[in-house]
Amino acid sequence: MNKLKANIAIKLDLLLVVFWIIIYLAFRFMGYDVNLASLVAAGVGTLFFVHLSIMQKVLKPLQAFIEIADKVADGDVREGLHDLRMSDLEEVQGSFTKIVGSMIESRAAIEDYMEKISDINHELEQKVDSLSAIYFASQAMGGSLNVDTLIRNFITIFTERLFFVGAGVMLYNDKTDLVSVKDLIGISPELFAKFRFYSDNQILAHIFSEKGFWIPSDQEKSLMVAEFESDEVRNIRLIFPMRIKDHLVGLLLLTDRKNGNGLEDSDYLMIQAIVGLASTSINNAMLFENSESTKNELDHKVFNLMTLQQSGKVLSSTLDLNELIQISIDMFLETVWANKGVLMLFSEDRPELEVKAFKGMAKEEVDALKKDPAEAWAMTTIEKERKPIFAQELSGKASYQTYSAVNRSLPFAVYVPMLKEGELYGVIKVGPKINGEPFSENDLEFFATLSSQAVIAFENARLYSLAITDSITKLYVHRYFQLRLDEEVARSRRYNATISLLMCDIDHFKPVNDNYGHQQGDLILKEVSKILRKNVRNTDIAARYGGEEFAIILPETTQADAKIVAERIRRDVAHCDFPSLISGQPPLKCSISIGVAGFPLNADNKDQLIQKADSALYKAKGSGRNKVVLCGVD
Repeated sequence: MNKLKANIAIKLDLLLVVFWIIIYLAFRFMGYDVNLASLVAAGVGTLFFVHLSIMQKVLKPLQAFIEIADKVADGDVREGLHDLRMSDLEEVQGSFTKIVGSMIESRAAIEDYMEKISDINHELEQKVDSLSAIYFASQAMGGSLNVDTLIRNFITIFTERLFFVGAGVMLYNDKTDLVSVKDLIGISPELFAKFRFYSDNQILAHIFSEKGFWIPSDQEKSLMVAEFESDEVRNIRLIFPMRIKDHLVGLLLLTDRKNGNGLEDSDYLMIQAIVGLASTSINNAMLFENSESTKNELDHKVFNLMTLQQSGKVLSSTLDLNELIQISIDMFLETVWANKGVLMLFSEDRPELEVKAFKGMAKEEVDALKKDPAEAWAMTTIEKERKPIFAQELSGKASYQTYSAVNRSLPFAVYVPMLKEGELYGVIKVGPKINGEPFSENDLEFFATLSSQAVIAFENARLYSLAITDSITKLYVHRYFQLRLDEEVARSRRYNATISLLMCDIDHFKPVNDNYGHQQGDLILKEVSKILRKNVRNTDIAARYGGEEFAIILPETTQADAKIVAERIRRDVAHCDFPSLISGQPPLKCSISIGVAGFPLNADNKDQLIQKADSALYKAKGSGRNKVVLCGVD
């Protein structure tokens, strides 16, 4: 009991001392001048009063109660009852009743307080989890500008951190006005092909409700199953809109949670916060990709325009059709970095496409294309559609799969029709790119424009060829011969070079026309012109001078070398069996006489050169025909 008194006294003294110190410091802080002696006296008075009160009201009754209890416990009940005064007992009882009442009230208050603390802790845990998920989402959505990566990170948050069974994202394409699935986790990939709709679908009307999300009912799910022909849509429990103000970015699809628990209001708010963050990140990534794509597209178009400008200059630099064909196939392949190609044009003699040039392939490979059923089908398709097409587009068509060439790849990656006034003029076939990249729509546009340029150049060359070429013999006409001889004589003077001129005449040609008809005569002219072309170089100019006469300009050729060429022509004509147009009649035989003159050896100008070569020709005809006569020698 004494120990208890001492403990209570010490604690009271300490509390009162602290109390008066605080009062003293407060007065000093507020600027009041406090008499320390008075304050100490007040403190001592307070201590005395508190001690006296506790002694009289608590400790003294308690002491009496303990003594009575000890006597009763020792068996001395009479003495205990004699010493007991009811007034004191009532006093002790009253004091203890107050103490117990205060303790009961305190315990209830404490329990209520602890319950409130527990609720606050639960709420804080939820907020911490939400903040943690949002922070993780901000980290995941801020580290990339790749749309596919961002979407995968986005739906992974829901399947791994928020414990949803499945999640998916649908994106809105404002060009096609279509909402389609972009990525899925934990949801059947069947939705990629079947779950897509336009912006006027009722689904979006439900999603853009006041709630800010849509929980489809069983009846609404049944309607979606019927609309999209897939039971997988039943697994979709929640759909959140992904948007920035009034701009729709896409939709978030969520299934049930792995633990089967429902969502609280705080969960919906957290998901909407994450969706808002993801919407901004994904939209920015899409804008970035579009800007990069637009930049690359513009760069590509600028390159194509520069190429087309250059190609226009190159294609207009010559009127030789064969040279233009080779230039064209080089441009088609080099500008797109393709490894092989074939250029085909319609033949003048037969209404069918024939190979005019090829590159990156052996002749045997080109010839084998005629027997390739896949190639034949592709050519039939392009002749029918008359549009630039991809090989992969042809391969994806159902009709191709039923064709006998099934499972056979097409020989070329792109087939481009060359059109003239809507009609097929030719076809350019281009192999895959060296870098392995696929062909794009820009490539096809470029091919279409370049092919148009090429067709114009080819047609100009063809018209020019018609103007300078004899229709029967396909040799140059007399006027072109005169122009070229002027050029060669001038060049010979400038560079001190030699020119030889051959004047040729078919012997006894008039009787052929008289006896067998002009058609037979035309056939002999054609066959003789073939012999002439076979025996001259590309740099030589063979022309029909008039009637059955021919002239051949041999630049940088001496008279002796010219005689060798002339003898070879004379021999081939003499040995040739010219077919007869009359059925059952044997082949006809013809001969040719040739006069040879040189510049500057035999002449000082063009006209004199022609006159000297013509004189040598008539000497050959006058001396028995089927001969070669050199001016100034024979």
